[in-house]
Amino acid sequence: MNLLRCPKCREKLEPIIYEDIEVDRCCQCRGIWFDSSEAENLKKLRGSETIDIGQLNRENHKEALDTDILCPHCNIAMTKIFDIDKHPIWYETCPQCQGIWFDAGEFKKFKDNFSHPKLLSRAFNLFRFKKK
Repeated sequence: MNLLRCPKCREKLEPIIYEDIEVDRCCQCRGIWFDSSEAENLKKLRGSETIDIGQLNRENHKEALDTDILCPHCNIAMTKIFDIDKHPIWYETCPQCQGIWFDAGEFKKFKDNFSHPKLLSRAFNLFRFKKK
């Protein structure tokens, strides 16, 4: 198996296992690579946010938006996704293998976005008429 490199800082990614789900975390910047469906599976598990040991650095976001981020598996440009919810975050996803890259601190925020009703759901419930 090829050694995976961080798509942001090019340092090596080390395997991290939580509840039999293996992800890859950067030894330098602490970003996390999730293969297809791993982020979805982990966001449902209590305590899984502990794999995200880094702090979110907002200063690097403008530079990252202007630069192509290559998938550590496929080596193709990933798509930048803006998730607007309780915690707005930018993350990258690979259009080929469906992997997801979260910078340090973003997985915690991603998971927390799903722990409460979404903004649209809250707004809908706020304005919903009661049936008689």
